[in-house]
Amino acid sequence: MDTKGIILWAGLIIVCAAIYLFSQRMKKQIEEDGIETIAVISRIVDEGEPGEIDLQYYAKYVLEDGEEIEGILSNPRSDLVEGQQVHIKYHPKFKANARLI
Repeated sequence: MDTKGIILWAGLIIVCAAIYLFSQRMKKQIEEDGIETIAVISRIVDEGEPGEIDLQYYAKYVLEDGEEIEGILSNPRSDLVEGQQVHIKYHPKFKANARLI
């Protein structure tokens, strides 16, 4: 492998590590300082390529300030259905990312 290939691989590893660390930080902040509320599963979208299944679950909920938003669930269960009420936590800093409780 030439120098250019090594640099590209190193860059990819750094980007993946940064994304992972950000995700873990967000998860920890939501778990520790998150605000609990009730949400409704608003839509379930298959964002996978043809022949793949990559479901993304979205929920609508009201923030402490009264704003209603639709956020993505970062830890969905496969038994969720549209219209179902769920208990979630969100962090004001990451208000469009919610976690099921």
